[in-house]
Amino acid sequence: MNLSSAVFYTNDIEAVIKFYRDVIGFKVEYIQEGRFVSFIFENGAKLGIRQKNPAEAHHEVPGYQTVFISVDDAQKTYDELVAKGVEIYREINTLKGWGTNFQILDADKNKVAFVELEK
Repeated sequence: MNLSSAVFYTNDIEAVIKFYRDVIGFKVEYIQEGRFVSFIFENGAKLGIRQKNPAEAHHEVPGYQTVFISVDDAQKTYDELVAKGVEIYREINTLKGWGTNFQILDADKNKVAFVELEK
């Protein structure tokens, strides 16, 4: 099995688009103005982010999701994002047997974890 896609919820779709596209550099696949954005990765996996629907507030809660992004060079990615002023949630560290990783927060405080898997 392979992951096809995952969906986050946001309080501000425009802020999220700017953060993921312009700051982190994710590739936009599709935008539905004011409602939804889909980012696509080289392996075909997708991250969708949907504007929170007040009628569904009991389960569409921004700020409680985490996505893991695989990178070739965690230190380089970390340095680039720190230079851009992103909010660091977990500093860069290495876990023996797994890899080097760190986490940042988006505008809704969702966690974006970057990992360079141990080879």
